[in-house]
Amino acid sequence: MHKITKSYTLRLLLTCLYCGVFLTVTVGQEQTKPYKNQLNEVENKLRVGDFGGAIQDLDQITLQYPDAAEVYYAKALLYGQTQNFDLAVDNAKLAYDNEPTLVYANFLLELYKTNDDMPAAIELLRSLRNKNPDDSTISRELIMTLHNAGQSQDALTVYDQLTANAPSSDTLDVIKAEILVDLKRNEEAKQLLNRWSGKSKIRQVYSTLGFIYLQEKNPKQAITIIHKGIDESKDPVLYLDLADAQKASKKDKLAFDALVLAFKSDRVDFLDKHRVLLTLMSPKNPEFSLDQIQLLANELVLRHPRIADSHVLKGEILWRRGNTQEARSLFLTAVGINPKHIDAWRMLINTDLGLNEADIAVQHGMEALNVNPGNAMLMYFTGLAYMVKEDFDSSRKMLEFALDNSLNDNTYLQSIIYASLGDLYHQLKMEAASDVAYEEAIRLDSTNVSAMNNFAYYLSLRKKDLDKAAKYSKLSNEIEPNSSTFQDTYAWVLFQQGNYKDALLWIEKAMKSQNPSAVLYEHYGDILSKVGNIKEAVKQWEKALTLAADTGMDSDKVKLKIREKRYVE
Repeated sequence: MHKITKSYTLRLLLTCLYCGVFLTVTVGQEQTKPYKNQLNEVENKLRVGDFGGAIQDLDQITLQYPDAAEVYYAKALLYGQTQNFDLAVDNAKLAYDNEPTLVYANFLLELYKTNDDMPAAIELLRSLRNKNPDDSTISRELIMTLHNAGQSQDALTVYDQLTANAPSSDTLDVIKAEILVDLKRNEEAKQLLNRWSGKSKIRQVYSTLGFIYLQEKNPKQAITIIHKGIDESKDPVLYLDLADAQKASKKDKLAFDALVLAFKSDRVDFLDKHRVLLTLMSPKNPEFSLDQIQLLANELVLRHPRIADSHVLKGEILWRRGNTQEARSLFLTAVGINPKHIDAWRMLINTDLGLNEADIAVQHGMEALNVNPGNAMLMYFTGLAYMVKEDFDSSRKMLEFALDNSLNDNTYLQSIIYASLGDLYHQLKMEAASDVAYEEAIRLDSTNVSAMNNFAYYLSLRKKDLDKAAKYSKLSNEIEPNSSTFQDTYAWVLFQQGNYKDALLWIEKAMKSQNPSAVLYEHYGDILSKVGNIKEAVKQWEKALTLAADTGMDSDKVKLKIREKRYVE
């Protein structure tokens, strides 16, 4: 169901500042304003990105002309652009108080919503409704705002007042129906909308009815009503609802066909397509094959080539399919379109590392930081690139910078930075610092399985705090039970504890992976030797030896084990 909402999008209003219409939204057609030349200077400063200077000039104008509503409005726009919503609200209020037009009211309303100040938004709308009793759009906005604020019964009361002396409409009844659906009053919602079925040309009548039928486990009726909506409204967005209904009917091919029709349409909004594709890419929603998802991503790029996220999503799918080089070209395109796209830079650096091109990864990391200075995520990935390059000093500086700059970020990011510092400090033989970093990573994110695994493994190599190592290794396997790497670590911790019987069980789990590593073969041999199966142990050591040349393993030690037919420390 696609909610019908009336929204004055803040982002679009703010874009005015960069579209050459700054003076239009401020002084309009009045060319005789005494501060016209000052506003021209403000616009010049905005063109070169001098926000501070522009604000100072606007402050000077309002000191001279305290009733200049359009100047307060311009200041509110600027403060909104810089995410300073408190000052944006203050100036939007002054604009509206000095000149109570609907343009200023709309902007103030959107700022209230952005600040999640629903009481102020409702108060403003009630005031507007009293001043403009014949403007039904204000009443509709009030209905939706009341409902979104959890005051659904009050919203229905406003609907009743609006329709008391005038006939309702399909758009208004859709709003009421969606409120009724949220209140679990589906029968009332169906009765309200069914009278518009076959008569209305708006898609929301049919998408909301389809949603109700799907809730009632009646996909057949949902498909029928959505098809009727497609015939009546000619709105291709309904193909997205049709895909949901076909999926509920277990008709996967028809569901995919409906998605293709939606993605091929220029009338379906990019954000709707983006949302659907993100859902399909989630591991929790394995509805379609990667081939099918790839076809949808191809259409997304074809229809929306100038939006960076199109290329990012297609690149991510290619990355998952192992087409690393092609994925990198998509991420390069994305950062070319939008150099501020942090995820695109992150994925670009990942593909560089996936192609074993650490130098290029570092180069891209520095380019990314040049346009996004101080970004902790980009510092983190650049630090990883230095680590892969084995430039540990540069890696340490970058990761520690990342940590310093992550204080205002989420704990997940801080946790992975600490975990990488744990890896790095281990490489630098700073064992105490490494242990502290791992502990902090796990404290910040109790599901950071990589930190748990690496910490446990390095403790086992040092034969230190083996009980703690066993605890973290066991937990990592409980969280991610199918990782051969984690299983191998737990086997090795048990081995170091002298629990060879359980170690054998865990290493045999690990050996079921498709391509066991040289380390796995060696550990398997070590454990077999401790349970008395020397003949099989030698076989596993020999397999490890065949892979040792490509891994940097100590092949001399493995040769000694084979020669002496025993475990060697």
